[in-house]
Amino acid sequence: MGNKIKQEIDRIEIPRELHERSKMGVQKAKIEISTRRKWSNVLAVAASLLILLVSFNYIREYMEPSPNNESIHAIENGAVQVPTLKLPENTVNEIADMIGLIVYNGKIYTQTATEIDSEDVKDLVGEKLGTTIGNIDEWSQQAAFDIELASTIGKSDVYAVIGYDKDFRIMTYSEHDGIIYSEFFECLNGITVRDGGDVFGKLNMIGNVVRAQYQIYSDWYNSVDQFYPIENVDLLNTFVEELNAAIPHLSQSVEKELGDFRNNDEYRQMTIQLKDGSKVSLVIIKDGYVYYGFSSLYFKMDPELFDQFWEELTQQ
Repeated sequence: MGNKIKQEIDRIEIPRELHERSKMGVQKAKIEISTRRKWSNVLAVAASLLILLVSFNYIREYMEPSPNNESIHAIENGAVQVPTLKLPENTVNEIADMIGLIVYNGKIYTQTATEIDSEDVKDLVGEKLGTTIGNIDEWSQQAAFDIELASTIGKSDVYAVIGYDKDFRIMTYSEHDGIIYSEFFECLNGITVRDGGDVFGKLNMIGNVVRAQYQIYSDWYNSVDQFYPIENVDLLNTFVEELNAAIPHLSQSVEKELGDFRNNDEYRQMTIQLKDGSKVSLVIIKDGYVYYGFSSLYFKMDPELFDQFWEELTQQ
């Protein structure tokens, strides 16, 4: 889908039943943070909701083990290997489930939990890497991933992001009628994660935090614009630094252990704004876990520090 269509899809209000399915099965895929605003075109709404539905199914199939999909697994010394993203195998009558992705330099980049406003993004546009082709759709085979700049987003110019490793993050960028359209894509698959630094360290947060705010679960879930600032800046910076030392855990085992943690007592959605204008969204769980983007992992933090920080997240 093109950038303009993607912008319109982002305005769709997801029906509660569909949102509930995604919450229970693919909460870790919190791409839909901006997809609950209304769009007046009825036909576009219907088509876009179908895209969202199959996207959620795809994320669930990728992140949860199945006979046709290599599962995430622990390796020596507590590290975790996240396999390369693969298309699910489908029967003739099934619709393959898609998410926004780009293939670049042999790596697969997906939509992410970091956003940036249009007034800030110009300063981050690096060298042009090429232009995507929209060859991956619901009928594609695995071989489609072998094509450089293959994508599910149609045709869009792709750039490096200044200040970030292009093996981790790239971006789409275009301007039409004076309006800027851009989006980050990140590669958090096909990697080995030894500690939080292998994920959070790539976000360049240390020393670059401007401010942070959080939402309680019900406000986030219902798209209520109620945010609470994190006042203790020193503790916030310490928290960000210690994320690099957090221990990765398999998402399946963590969620089984936690049970129903998606409630106002145990769940916070935190957004950290950095000096370059990017806004990093993290899920914070009371039991000491932190989740980001498509990492497919939860990260367990030092309990003493985490408990102090959690207190900051209960001041509303």
